[in-house]
Amino acid sequence: MVLSLWQNWQGCHDMNRLLAILRRIQTRLMLANKKRYLTFGTDLHVGKGTRLWSPQKLTIGSHVYIGKHVNIEANCEIGDYCILANRVAIVGRHDHDFSAVGFPMRYAPWVGSKRRPSPYLDEQAVIGADVWLGYGAVVLTGVTIGRGSVVAAGSVVTSNLPPYCIAAGVPARVIGQRFSDPETIGAHELAITKGRFRFSERGYDHCLIEPAARSNKSTA
Repeated sequence: MVLSLWQNWQGCHDMNRLLAILRRIQTRLMLANKKRYLTFGTDLHVGKGTRLWSPQKLTIGSHVYIGKHVNIEANCEIGDYCILANRVAIVGRHDHDFSAVGFPMRYAPWVGSKRRPSPYLDEQAVIGADVWLGYGAVVLTGVTIGRGSVVAAGSVVTSNLPPYCIAAGVPARVIGQRFSDPETIGAHELAITKGRFRFSERGYDHCLIEPAARSNKSTA
C-alpha cells in the first residue's frame, strides 16, 4: 500500500517536472526569430497560441506572465511583474489608414509598410510594472497604463490610466483604487524591490515568493 502510494506520488512528481520542461521549451520557441524587435528579461512565461510581433520594438521586463492566445501586434513596453491574462490584445490604434482616399480598406496604408511609411510607426503602448490585464482586455497604442494597475476582463483601454487604479469598461474608466493611501503603496513597492522572487514552470506553489518584511519603527 505504502509502496503503491509512493510510486503514484513519484509518477505525478516526474510528470510535473516534464510539463515544466515542456513549458520552458514552448516559451523559447515563442521567442525564437524575434531578435529584430524583441527584448525581454528573466523569468518570462509565454502561453500557447500567443503571437508576439512589433513594427519597431517590443520590450518585456522580468517576471512577466503572458497567458494563452495573447496577441501583441504593436510597439509595446511591458514592465516587470506583469500578468497578461488569456486572450489579451495589444494592438495599433493606427494600423490601417482608413482615411486614405482611393484605397479600399483591404489595401489601406499599413503601419508596417516600407513602401508607404506610416507617421505612426513609432507609436507604442506602455504598460507599467506590476500591472494585471484581465481576460480579453484590449490595449491600444498611444496609451500608458500606470504601474500597479488592474484592468478588468473585456475592457478596452483607449486613454492613459493612473498608477494603482482599477479600471473597467469600454472604453476603460477608473472605478477604484488598488491601494488607498501613499504609505501602503510605498510599503508595497519597497517589499517588492527588496524581496526575492523567482518563477517556476511547475506552478505557483513552486515559485520563490519572499516579499521583504515590513520594518516596524519603534516610537519613543
